[in-house]
Amino acid sequence: MMRLRLSFICAAALASLTLAGCSGSANLIPNTSSGNSSEKGGGQPIPSFTQFTDLPMPSNSSLDMDRSIIFGASDAWHGRLVLSAGGTPAQMYDFYEREMPNFGWSKVTVVRADVSVMVYDRENRVATIKLMGGSFAGSTVDVTVSPKG
Repeated sequence: MMRLRLSFICAAALASLTLAGCSGSANLIPNTSSGNSSEKGGGQPIPSFTQFTDLPMPSNSSLDMDRSIIFGASDAWHGRLVLSAGGTPAQMYDFYEREMPNFGWSKVTVVRADVSVMVYDRENRVATIKLMGGSFAGSTVDVTVSPKG
């Protein structure tokens, strides 16, 4: 049993490294914006949320690329998005509660607390949104989307 678990973990790690190393891996991370207004100093493009057309994104948020991992594209992606948002956790809760139905998501359950958790489903996928206070101000929004079942 332990050997099987170790083999599975090794296979998953190898698959992740292989996918991350592919030169055509544009679907593993969000698309980047083009144009002068969307570049950081040094010509580095800023990640945009244009790839995530099935989820509402707060206008005052930025993607934490180090903590996010995305597989797939368009409305068939799954993975984890971690956002730093300028609004308070209460404002982010209200935002997602108001906007998720506009994107076709149905509420399954919610827990509103210091760390709020919201669960929605849509077709064959489930979205879990965890809202926490940020380190200094604002909030951290952790969105995990996975296949149902």
